[in-house]
Formats: sequence, C-alpha cells, structure tokens
Amino acid sequence: MSSANNETSRGLHAPPVTKEVLQQTASLLGVQVPDRWEEDFTIMLGTTREAMEKILDMEDFVIQPDLKRFPRKDVSRPGLEENSFNAWATKAIVENANEDERSHGLLAGKKVVLKDNICLAGVPCEFGTKVFEDWIPRTDATVVTRTLEAGGTIIGKATCENFCSYGVSNTAATGPVGNVYDKTRSAGGSSSGCGVLVALGEADMGIGGDQGGSIRIPASHLGIVGLKPTFGLVPYTGIISSETAVDHTGPMSRDVMSNALLLQVLAGVDGLDDRQLAGTPLPDQVPNYTALLSSAKSARALLSVGERKSADSAPGATRPLRIGVLKEGENFGVMDPRVAACVRAAVEKFKELGAEVVDLSVPGHTNVPVFGRVQRIASNSLLGRHSGTRQMHLTDLNERLLPWTQGKFEKLWFIAAHYMVSGMYAEQNYPQLHGKVHNLIRKLKLDYDAVLEGVDLMVMPTLPWVAKKLMPPDASPLAQLKDYDGLTSNTMAFNLTGHPALSVPCGMLTPPEGPEDLRLPVGMQLIGKYHDELTLYKAALAWSDAFNWKEL
Repeated sequence: MSSANNETSRGLHAPPVTKEVLQQTASLLGVQVPDRWEEDFTIMLGTTREAMEKILDMEDFVIQPDLKRFPRKDVSRPGLEENSFNAWATKAIVENANEDERSHGLLAGKKVVLKDNICLAGVPCEFGTKVFEDWIPRTDATVVTRTLEAGGTIIGKATCENFCSYGVSNTAATGPVGNVYDKTRSAGGSSSGCGVLVALGEADMGIGGDQGGSIRIPASHLGIVGLKPTFGLVPYTGIISSETAVDHTGPMSRDVMSNALLLQVLAGVDGLDDRQLAGTPLPDQVPNYTALLSSAKSARALLSVGERKSADSAPGATRPLRIGVLKEGENFGVMDPRVAACVRAAVEKFKELGAEVVDLSVPGHTNVPVFGRVQRIASNSLLGRHSGTRQMHLTDLNERLLPWTQGKFEKLWFIAAHYMVSGMYAEQNYPQLHGKVHNLIRKLKLDYDAVLEGVDLMVMPTLPWVAKKLMPPDASPLAQLKDYDGLTSNTMAFNLTGHPALSVPCGMLTPPEGPEDLRLPVGMQLIGKYHDELTLYKAALAWSDAFNWKEL
C-alpha cells in the first residue's frame, strides 16, 4: 500500500535570495546576470526558492511495506564466529506470516539473501560505507516484495563493496570479504557477500546488483551462476542507484534451474521504474523459465531451436543452437591465455551436445574499457542528481549523503572518490561528453545485435583471470588500479548495451603464482538477444548437466 511519510526534509534550507546570492549562483555557470535584469531576477529567484521550500516542508511519499504480512524478525549484526568470511552485513528473518500462503509460493522453502544496496524496510542498509551510518530504509524494493509474495524467506543483507564501486572484495568499510576457495583472495565484487553466502550454501539464492559486472565477477571467482538480465527486465525500484543507464539487479545461485526460478519471480514491469523499456513483459507475461527448461528431455532438445520461417521450412522444424565465440573477448592484453583456453575448450564441448560453434568479431568491443570509464564518471548519481528520471527516489538516503563534506569524502573508497572528482572535471571541461559516449554505446549495441542475428548467443570468458590475492589495505590507489586493470573488459560491455549476460562455471585453474594444489573457478559468459534469457539458460543447463566443471 502507499501512504505519506511523516518525515520532512530538514537541514537543507538555503539562505534568502539577495543580489549577492543571485550573482554567486550565476557565477557557477561562468556568467553574470546583467545589471538591467538583476533586480527582477532576484525577485524571480526568491519566488522559486519559496516553491522549493514549500516542497521540502511537505510530507514525503513512499511505498509503504506490509509489515503485518511480512514482519521483520531477529535483525542483528552477526559476530565473527558466524561471519568468518565477512560476507554478512545484517541477519534477519523476513517471510510471509501466513504459513499456508508461504508454502504454496514458487520460492517456498528458499532462503534468499540481498545485496546491501537493496532496501528492506526496518533493516539497516550500509552500502559498504561509513559515509553515512544508521540508515534504515522506510520501504521495500520491488524485488523484496516479489520474493516474499512468492514464499521466499529473506535471511538478511550481504556485504557489498564501498558504494558498489569496485569489482574486488577489499573495499567494504567492514573489511575484506574472503573467497571460499582461499580467504586471502578476492571474492569479486561488488556483490561479494551475496556470492560468498550462496557459494557456502548459507543462502539458496542471492539478489545482486550489476553496473559493470558486479553479479558476474563474484559468480566467476566463486564458481556459481550469476545473471545480469536484459536492462530493465527486473525492476530496480528501491535499490540504491549507481548510474541509471547501467543499473541492473538479478539472481545469483549455485545452479542454473534455481537462477531461472528466481528470475521468473523477480522479472516484469512494476510501473515505477522507468528503466523498464518497451518490450519489458508484465509479471504475468514473464516466461515460465523452469517449466520450459524442464520440458526438454535431453541436451540436444535444450540445444535445438525452431528454424527461422522460410518457404522450404517444414512445420516444427528445428536446427542446432548456433554459438558464436567473440574473438575480441578472448584475446586482449591482460587476458590470461590459460583462461581463454579453458573457456574455448568448454565451448568446444557444446559440439558434443549437438550445437554449432562459429567465430565472431566485433571490433568495437575493444572500446568497452574507455566507454565504461567515461560513462561512469559522467554520471551524477553520487551528487544526488537524478534529473530526467521518474522513479521512486530514496530521499531519506540523499538527506544523509548530501551535501558532501571533507569528512564524508575521505570515508569514500578511492574509486568512488575518483568518480566524483572526474565527473566534476568532465562536467566543467567536456560538457558534451555524456551525450557522445551514449551515442557511441548505441552504435556498439547495434554491432552486437548484428552478429547476434547470425547466432543464438555469444560466448567469451567472464573475466581475464582467476581470483587474485587481495591487495594490502595500505596499497596506493594506483597500485590497486594497476593490479586489477582490465577486470571488467568483458562484463562492462553488456551493462552499457543492456544485453542479458550469464556467467556459469566451466573449469578450474591454478593461480599463475601457485600453489599447485589450489584450483580456482573459471567463468564462461553467455550473451543473448534482448529478453532472450531462456536461450542462455537452455545452453547453460545443457552444458552443466553434461559436464562437471570442477573436473575440467
């Protein structure tokens, strides 16, 4: 249900408008108000200020959670003895109080953990930072409501990286998150805690967030399944935004079927998130992924598709699934050739199951690191600027976050701080940059679409290397950037373009530096056409049912 919230915005009131205030404000644009306009503009700005003040004094309006139906219980910060990997942010039990309703849902009996940028009313949200503290959201994210309505039990919030701004698990204000294969190595990020808790079996499923690979990076490093859905397929309402154009949320699980089941629950228009583009299905139009996957009786059935209609196609004719390996995705500077070879060997095994494999090329893929860096810094989400969006805004968070102070700035992880400074630099010196990078990204999307016309899905390594050792906490920003430069070269691409991308484990390798008795997971990334997650799941299920990735 919806209702007004009793809190109003406080402490944000600006000083009265004078001619001096008017000119100081105009100077931020690099101009001065001419003398002939100064008196009138002072009055006009004063009138605008009155409207602003009136808005601030009004009661806010948020979607109210149903706390009677879905009560919050046993909210606590776990101690070290039950949080040895530092993957938990907060534990809680939230489920439908009606046991009969709960037992008949699609997620009945499933334990689900949330990334700690997802709003769960009444439960603290830390966002991996100490920039703000003691923020307890007033509302539930849409993915929370859908999970609970489907009979799932939310068991708490998982540690995420500082401001969700890094793909390595050493940035959270509460300390590093350890990899389940070796605590001294990265678990990936920024959905690090979700990945670890799913890999450990403490949660059946996790709901992560992904702006540059933050679901798929932990999935690859931890040997689990992680999906970044088509842009907008799963509503982002009630989740802290990193940048509206690349915000994605999606399922993390230990197996393909569980991943598909959670997507089936989460997907569909919610009427609140304007990231959800034309073509996004209503909740009752979302494919029954699990039924469609279960109906295939063999790997060959999973890897067959209906033939494109033509004059000589027989009714019901099928053909083998056609898989394209992107050349630029397996051959770039920082790629460990052993990882590329491992994924290529995994792709070749699709042939044993009846699929066709071809090589593809999209030269523009090599521009992804540049596009991703510029697109992210050119955003203004860290500054609280959300112009042009008609979403539900987390105003109580912005009241804690803004305005920025020196103390807050120095509590940021260096990457988030760098984004802020670089964003201001871009705004002052390259005002056309944000628009141009989005135009170029649209061209890149069309390039991927073109090659996907000839295949059913693309494949490439999820990451260029297996999990690396975590850097020491006193390592300099440049040292850390150098060690992890290129990490998101293959993942960021599909945040930018919005194509669905699924990481599944496909083998294991020893780290380059040893020891020889340590083997770490390698992830294979499958990319599909918009809203064709089903084909990705079919391919992943056929492969994972046929082969044991831990023995490859």
